Amino acid sequence: MGLMEYKEMAVSYYNFVAEVRELMELPKDVIIHDTTLREGEQAAGVIYRPENKLEIAKLLDEVGIQQIEAGFPAASKGEREALKMIIDAGLNAKVFGFGRAVKSDIDAVADVGAYGLVISFPPSDIHLKYKLKMSRDEYYNRAVELVEYAKSRGLYITFSAEDSTRTDFSFLVKVFNGIVEAGCDRVRIVDTLGCIHPIAMKFLVKKVRESLKKKVPIEVHCHNDHGLALANTLAAVEAGAEVLSTSVLGIGERCGLAATEEVIVALKNLYGLGNFKTEKLYRLCKEVERITGVVIPPHKPVVGANAFAHASGIHQHAILENPICYEPYPPEMVGQTRRIVIGKLSGKHAIKAKLAELGIEATEEEVSRIVDLVKSISEERRSPLSDREFMEIVDIVKKRILN
Repeated sequence: MGLMEYKEMAVSYYNFVAEVRELMELPKDVIIHDTTLREGEQAAGVIYRPENKLEIAKLLDEVGIQQIEAGFPAASKGEREALKMIIDAGLNAKVFGFGRAVKSDIDAVADVGAYGLVISFPPSDIHLKYKLKMSRDEYYNRAVELVEYAKSRGLYITFSAEDSTRTDFSFLVKVFNGIVEAGCDRVRIVDTLGCIHPIAMKFLVKKVRESLKKKVPIEVHCHNDHGLALANTLAAVEAGAEVLSTSVLGIGERCGLAATEEVIVALKNLYGLGNFKTEKLYRLCKEVERITGVVIPPHKPVVGANAFAHASGIHQHAILENPICYEPYPPEMVGQTRRIVIGKLSGKHAIKAKLAELGIEATEEEVSRIVDLVKSISEERRSPLSDREFMEIVDIVKKRILN
């Protein structure tokens, strides 16, 4: 089948070419398993109060996030209190607790009334040798035993195989098949050090899917140490992974992980997956910024201040004609607004648009002089102009022409 006929759209039509779609094994739908409240608190300097966690959980629920990894109840009284508050809030999202591979951690998750457990247990030889001090057989037997115990406590179990991407494949599959047979509901492939690339991630997810004797959902948890967390998450989706572990703004250990808001928008626009209320993403991210103190960079995709800001005169002209020229999706889709930045690179079209926005009439001569003055001032101080400053320039030009 040849290339499809081009039709006007905001994202690349090559995403939907039949030959491209045939290279993927997309799931029918995806689940976002958000870990802002657990992994996010492992970001240096981030500490939540229970009421902070509840507020963020409610906003996640409003977006339509299906699962929330709300914390580590064995860690502290505050963690247990926070999980109980979230569970008692009656959210649509299912609430999970995190635990290490010990029965007391499993009990702590069950005792707060969580729907599910994320049990973290690294099977890589590096962790077995240096961290766990155990053999592969000892690891396997404990993993099976703990899954059976967690099942007896009535929990939905996600087995998080920390450091999966540095684990011998044959052993990883042996562990996954053993724990699934013992009652595990979902296996999680974890790129703990962000050290795999997208083609390898796609390969790994595909091979795990093919090697599972009993089919259960596959989740991925991708760190961002090489800046590939989003790419690896999407590669996993292309290989059939149904569950994606993400966090708002990508906050987490070291360089963080795949950002919830970026994953959701990419799924919707590039793959046609997900049914989330994307217009609520900006508010969610701004609240996480306020609570955590993690500042959103201006160039951050989806929610950065510059995501829909246009400074170049060439771009501004085109945007004013039709935003599709320089926007892959409208700002309203994610709760943002478009900004035409008045400064050194602005031309007549942007100046006229700004005048119209402010309800100011101007002649062609006045517009030309305003453009010149805007460029001069902006270049001299190396920054754009505020609306107040722009109006001051307009007043100066009008007075000069009158005199």
